[in-house]
Amino acid sequence: MKKILFLFILLFTFSSFLQEKFNTDVNQQLIDEKLVLVFAGDVMGHVPQHQAAYNSKTKQYNFEPCFQHVKSYIEEADYAFVNLEVTLASRPYTGYPNFSSPDALLDATKYAGFDGIFTANNHVADRGKAGLERTIRTIKNRKLLFAGSYLSKEQRDSVYPIIIQRKGLKIAILNATYGTNMNPVYSPNFVNMLDSTEVLADINTAKKLKVDLIVAVLHWGTEYELVANQQQKDFASFLKESGVNLIIGSHPHVVQNAEYLDSTVPVIYSLGNFISNQRKINTNGGIILKVEISKISKQISSISYLPVYVHRGNLNGKYQYHLIPSIDFIKSPSKFKIPTADSTSLVVFDTETRKRLNNLSLWDNVFTK
Repeated sequence: MKKILFLFILLFTFSSFLQEKFNTDVNQQLIDEKLVLVFAGDVMGHVPQHQAAYNSKTKQYNFEPCFQHVKSYIEEADYAFVNLEVTLASRPYTGYPNFSSPDALLDATKYAGFDGIFTANNHVADRGKAGLERTIRTIKNRKLLFAGSYLSKEQRDSVYPIIIQRKGLKIAILNATYGTNMNPVYSPNFVNMLDSTEVLADINTAKKLKVDLIVAVLHWGTEYELVANQQQKDFASFLKESGVNLIIGSHPHVVQNAEYLDSTVPVIYSLGNFISNQRKINTNGGIILKVEISKISKQISSISYLPVYVHRGNLNGKYQYHLIPSIDFIKSPSKFKIPTADSTSLVVFDTETRKRLNNLSLWDNVFTK
């Protein structure tokens, strides 16, 4: 009798354990964890930006204040990426047309929360072979992911495309540019170009790696044009047909329109400037893009954007260039002590950006900040 009772208790305990494990497994399956990616536009380095970041007492540069108000948004991401549209070629530090910025500018992007740097853009070879190579080595020394330019084809083949593996998802990220301002790229250096044969080969490489999604980040389009040109549209269609799931652009220095190809593939033609000294209408800001990918469906579940305005003025008692999330300003203008003329420019920038992106959602948790 005792043996029967013991067996009964044992069976009851084991069945309870199985039921609990089953319930746990089911609950875990019902929780749709999201992989969050963030993308920002062009990080420029004009001479007035260098001057504002310089401390004459310490003789050091500090660009961290640029990102003080957007850092919390960027840090939300599992991975965040930005386009570095300067070289880090050391002194002399120069602006347009041949950019070279202090390493502190890169350090500030890491401080802000960025994990990866895109270097395929028209300024990548501004300071020749030495500048291109020093830029790559500086990024690598900061232990940041990078894509776009390489010391050699062999280096490219060893690290490209960027592969992200987290939360049960595997994502490939591509990066290429339309050109290098006719500055030569000397062997063995390599820059990813917007060549359909080369890009298709990279897409096929990603497919062989059995990724769940492919993201293409491209430097293309016509500067200062608010609407994508036909070349952008044609290449986006080619990418979609080839298997790319998300297309993001930079280079025009303004926020361009966005669309969905066949209602499934989002194309954000240009994120605009992230930080720069450009003040022409529509160049004084850009957007930060937030992309959520479902662990269960392995598809993009939401896309939203945060307009950010570049303000030049007092911050922390010093003249600084700094980014202001325009929606945060509109909600609580007293938190940002900026002159009336600048606040008017910010509101205009925000209004025009929303009109252009009326088929996308604003960053869904922006009002909880």
